Amino acid sequence: MLLSALGLAGVLGCSSNGPTAPTDAGVPDTGEDAGDVPLFIGPGNLNVTWTINGNPPATECAVVGAAFVEIQASFGNATRLPCTQGMVSKMMLPANRLNVGARLLRADGTPIYEYVIPTTILSDQTVDATINFEPPGTLRVRWTVNGNAPASECPTTTATRVIIRLEGFDALAATCSTGRISYARVPGARLTGLQPGHYVATGEIQSGSGSNYRTIQTLRGEGDVTSGAMGEIVLPFEAPPLPVDP
Repeated sequence: MLLSALGLAGVLGCSSNGPTAPTDAGVPDTGEDAGDVPLFIGPGNLNVTWTINGNPPATECAVVGAAFVEIQASFGNATRLPCTQGMVSKMMLPANRLNVGARLLRADGTPIYEYVIPTTILSDQTVDATINFEPPGTLRVRWTVNGNAPASECPTTTATRVIIRLEGFDALAATCSTGRISYARVPGARLTGLQPGHYVATGEIQSGSGSNYRTIQTLRGEGDVTSGAMGEIVLPFEAPPLPVDP
């Protein structure tokens, strides 16, 4: 599950259109794409439980100096609870894909860790979401083109940009030659880092410019982020060469 940073709960979304950005971090891809979100009818229920560094809150909250956990599982005010409580039930949430925000707080309200847990609420069902508050990591998604470094290979091909989609994040775009997009913060987070866990990325290498792009190839990759470390996903794209003038 994801990860380190609280945002207002919302429906996950991805898109395939948007600006290129020759930066390591990428930029949000601003089109709209309904994706494969299933049809939801009626509300559902959510149980949220948490641990700290893999240990029970009853003992570990004091170790890390935590007094409260704040959960935001729908639009509106967050619910602040004693850290040692260890769980909360949120009933009658709208059935949909939501980002459940979770913050581990000191007594003065300053955050120690901030996480977002992508969760699917289903009609008339109870869903469990588990959070392990621990030091976050980062994730880098990088790519090769025709087996070579993008900085040298992309200019010789029709490829101009790459779109990366990671669950729980907006789609990000970067120029093909940039070669990587790094995830060190969830949009809207005050603290940096990703919650340790397993991540799946989908990447598209595209040709074109402006508002006119065409997908050359789509690849899927997986990787792990461990506490305090950087995870990596590599996508081996292929792209056709630039046409040769007669």
